[in-house]
Amino acid sequence: MPKKIALLTVYPPDTVPGLRFRIEQYLPLLQAAGYDIAWVSFFAPHRYRYEAFRSPQASTLRKGTLFLQATLTAFAALRKRTAYPGVFLYREASLWGTPFLEKLWTAGRPYILDFDDAIWLLDTSEANRAFAWLKNPRKTEVLLRKARVVTVCNAFLAAYARQFASDVRIIPTTIDTDLYQPRPKPERPHVVIGWSGSFTTLKHLHTIEGVLEHLYQRYKEKVRFRFIGAPQYRPPFPAEVLPWRAETEVADLSEIDIGVMPLPADDWSRGKCALKALQYMALGIPAVVSPVGMNTTVIQDGQNGLWADTPEAWINKLSYLIEHPEERERLGSAGRETVESEYSVRANFPKYLAAFEAAFGPA
Repeated sequence: MPKKIALLTVYPPDTVPGLRFRIEQYLPLLQAAGYDIAWVSFFAPHRYRYEAFRSPQASTLRKGTLFLQATLTAFAALRKRTAYPGVFLYREASLWGTPFLEKLWTAGRPYILDFDDAIWLLDTSEANRAFAWLKNPRKTEVLLRKARVVTVCNAFLAAYARQFASDVRIIPTTIDTDLYQPRPKPERPHVVIGWSGSFTTLKHLHTIEGVLEHLYQRYKEKVRFRFIGAPQYRPPFPAEVLPWRAETEVADLSEIDIGVMPLPADDWSRGKCALKALQYMALGIPAVVSPVGMNTTVIQDGQNGLWADTPEAWINKLSYLIEHPEERERLGSAGRETVESEYSVRANFPKYLAAFEAAFGPA
């Protein structure tokens, strides 16, 4: 009989990139391996819709109401916990700073704690500044101490986790390379520079806004811009701004010729898992990234992508790729090979299966 495991998370399915690329895409493989995994989320899908809760335009009163409704639903769901002898906890089970709900779910049963950001730091987006008081830096420490197994995406997060947990495993954030397939680019007189993110990471794109405006002034109609995931963004130059949509994600990204991933050199960025870069690379799109944290592990400058750490470097590297289509092809192909060999679902599933077996026993 399959082992029943509760997947405990704040977010509903198919909404949060980290969750989708860390565990959600592995669920069919884990089910096939004998683990019956049930999704238990703090927010129901209708409460976590972009326009209802995640949009910067959503009112604080509206967000607060949805948050309280989700809290009541989450506590009502506790009656189901006896059906699951094991728990996979992605980051946390609620946005409350206290680990009370998590403790109730995991009492007397083993659990895996997975996280893909420096969640012990007090990083809050402008859109959710009113709820910053809910964050508790020590919550992660409490959850780490009791976890049977901890899985994280990079060495920076692992070093923190090993202060409190004995079994910490690095499993990188990965891409389903069967779904993410490079598509032939049509002949066209322009090059598309693109970025994918959300309203919470839009502040990173702002750091190279002046660079992109400079490139527009230099190349005019020879360069275009596509920004995905922050539909409220209004750059000071012509650009295509799209919402993120699960059903068109790969198609929307595939129109990009050069992908960018700017990051500040701080500890929050060092906890990042290079997901944007990996998405570009999986589609054969050359990535230009800030050399911060995991970006420097995934990308070797000049081999499978490019680094840029100053405005001048960003201008030079992007201009180089705009003007040299053969280099876009070379770096894009090398990036795809890197993802297939090191950062694909196929290459990393054995690590997830081993973590499940260590926490819950063989299925």
